[in-house]
Amino acid sequence: MVIQNQNENGNDEGEGYNIPLKERELYTQINDPPIKDLCDRINKGRIEVKADFQREYVWETKPELKSKLIESVFLKVPIPVVYTAELKDGKEVVIDGQQRLRTFLEFCKKDGFKLSRLKILENLNGKSYTQLPPELQEKVDSYPIRVVKILKESHPDIKFDIFERLNRGSVKLSDQELRNCIYRGKFNFLLKMLAAGNQDFLQIQNLKEPHKRMKDVERVLRFLAFCDRGIQNYKSPIKGFLNDYMEEKRDIEDSEAKEKAERFKKCVELVKVVFGDLAGRRWQAGDEEDPNGELSSLFNEGIFDAQMVGFMDYTKHDIIPNAQVIKDVYLDLISGDRKFIETVEIATYDTKQTKKRMETWLRKLREVADYPSGDRRFYTFEEKESIFKQKSGNICQICRNEIMEIDDAHVDHIERFSEGGKTTLKNAQLTHRYCNLAKG
Repeated sequence: MVIQNQNENGNDEGEGYNIPLKERELYTQINDPPIKDLCDRINKGRIEVKADFQREYVWETKPELKSKLIESVFLKVPIPVVYTAELKDGKEVVIDGQQRLRTFLEFCKKDGFKLSRLKILENLNGKSYTQLPPELQEKVDSYPIRVVKILKESHPDIKFDIFERLNRGSVKLSDQELRNCIYRGKFNFLLKMLAAGNQDFLQIQNLKEPHKRMKDVERVLRFLAFCDRGIQNYKSPIKGFLNDYMEEKRDIEDSEAKEKAERFKKCVELVKVVFGDLAGRRWQAGDEEDPNGELSSLFNEGIFDAQMVGFMDYTKHDIIPNAQVIKDVYLDLISGDRKFIETVEIATYDTKQTKKRMETWLRKLREVADYPSGDRRFYTFEEKESIFKQKSGNICQICRNEIMEIDDAHVDHIERFSEGGKTTLKNAQLTHRYCNLAKG
């Protein structure tokens, strides 16, 4: 069984989940418990029907749907199959059939809803469960519902794929919402806590509160997975890579969780300090018609991964003194290195593209993280700013047009550094990043 996957841009990656041959089987258990038994198990907490990954009870505002379901029981109309997943502790979580089970649960309560708008059994309109004659109550109690339970022995990636196939709602669950169901535990709680509890992280993503579809949680997960597994060990598809990591860390120790929280907090702070509005975003160089570049409003997952992971082994003391130089190096890379740009535009999480993107940025970062005070190659931000503020200093020395944003200014060596030119103000001039790129 080879399960295909798509990357985040919706392009088929053409790779399976790399599941070992002996584990390529879905283990299920099929039962037909009566409605009363299902309701009892839900009330006792053995079946979780309102997991936080599930949609709200949308039938709450649709009394005709709820009543028709109960009428179907009396008419012996087959009820669609309910799917549940077995957790490690033996409990079950409903993955398909939530609305039906919650309707049965609500109807059978002492103060349950009253039937309405029935067109066949019109005589039951206005009656609640407790107002029905005993024989009809018994019909509800004893009516069997087919339940397919996906057993905990099934391979996590197969379960993930099955969840996707069953996810037929009008708004399909995201990958991370599915993981939130499958990989429940201390690590899952940590991811959600880190995503929701860091105001800098929310601000970087232009969020005022946690993302409703858990995109922010998946960003935390990717960061921790790349840090722990190492870029060299990454293999697409990203979906399988993250699933496997969540399974491994499901019951994380408190000490490890604390270390990961501290690393995440540090890297978020550094990304905000160094990149500011460029955190997770591209700077797109201008063109021949208009050499002024502009900041993209779109959040780019591949860029954000590289920015976050790049700082994982550095201290604040290593980075903050060189923040503006690092930002300039990033701007040159994202606006002028075609191969690097392709890694954030095409097949973002393909194995080769991911490694190339990460390794390129890590190499550039190493060049400036221990910024030399002697014969240096890069100009500081203060030096660039001093030129930019001079009279006519913000005029591009190639196209002779005004440079509108300082982030779009590239400090060029008049005498090339490779030919012995010194990194001094006397040997410096500003150009548009596009113009500097175009001259070759």
